[in-house]
Amino acid sequence: MTTPDHQDDGFTLIEMIIASMIMVVVLAIVGALIGSASTTSKRVSSLTGQSTAAQLASESIERGIRNSSDFLLTSPGGTDQLLVARTAQGGSTLVWTCVAWYYSAADGSIRYTMSPTAIAAPSATALSHWTLLAANVQPSNGTGIFSGSTPNLTIGFTGQSSGAGPVAINSTVVSRAGSSGTPACY
Repeated sequence: MTTPDHQDDGFTLIEMIIASMIMVVVLAIVGALIGSASTTSKRVSSLTGQSTAAQLASESIERGIRNSSDFLLTSPGGTDQLLVARTAQGGSTLVWTCVAWYYSAADGSIRYTMSPTAIAAPSATALSHWTLLAANVQPSNGTGIFSGSTPNLTIGFTGQSSGAGPVAINSTVVSRAGSSGTPACY
């Protein structure tokens, strides 16, 4: 009787080592792709968030100034800027309201508030109660993000996102200079 040949019953040690090495290489490539995708996703998310905040801040300022009868731009301390405007609010009847935007150079933020009465430069405590529109903001040119006088206002700032490039916002807006009404906002 002849004995059967058992060479096809399993894998040799060399075949297992080669298969393991191929699997390690494939897993390393897949891991690198996943890591790269994760890093890219975080950068895109950061840039998108900063871009959205910068655009919303710019839109708030532009809408307010476009609907304003007049505005006043001041520098209450250092390179901080306070922009106060008397704006027309929509609805069935025209109502004038005081609105303000504050650029704080110390923390690079743009904040917003609205009031039925005049708005003065806020203290640090009062500023913390204003609505934060954008953070990590720096002027595009010079020391302030606002420049101009009634009826033209220029807005220029760069938003910085962590791990991604800057987002630049530059715009000029014209108010409805000459419209009358109350309250006196500054």
